[in-house]
Amino acid sequence: MRKIAIAFIAALLSVAVASGASAQTRPSDTTSKSTNDAQRQAWSPEPGAVETSKLIGTKVKTVDGKTVGEIDQLVVNQTDGKITHAVLGMGGVLGLGETKLVVKWSDLKLQHDTDRPDRWVAVVDQAKLDTAPRYEARKGDATPAASPSSTPPASRSSETKPPASRPSEPKK
Repeated sequence: MRKIAIAFIAALLSVAVASGASAQTRPSDTTSKSTNDAQRQAWSPEPGAVETSKLIGTKVKTVDGKTVGEIDQLVVNQTDGKITHAVLGMGGVLGLGETKLVVKWSDLKLQHDTDRPDRWVAVVDQAKLDTAPRYEARKGDATPAASPSSTPPASRSSETKPPASRPSEPKK
């Protein structure tokens, strides 16, 4: 019986050593599939393009130069990927008491800020602001805390009862 056990262990060890050796000699595929950052082709936006990171927070002014708010959000059409509307934050202090209005993207005109040429300003007619609807986020647009397919855990009260307390041991 002892000889059979030793032979079995020896066979397992030889298989483990052989598979480990073959894994070590196999060339790695990861270097051929991944591209080094230095090898990637460089890309930058065309001269007339504006990055969205530069639009969010952009000041909004009326045609006469009065600052009325800033761009809070951009609304993108899922079908064609084009910006359709801008949500403007108007008034308030540090976001409190702020009114959010929606204007058509075509009603805004982007210009370089005269005070800071490296920044943009969105110009809109006061009449468009006067007739702009108030922005209201759709219900259910909040980002879920977990994946939609997961179910929330059951409450503890219905799941299990707390363990029964043990009587304390007498002090010695």
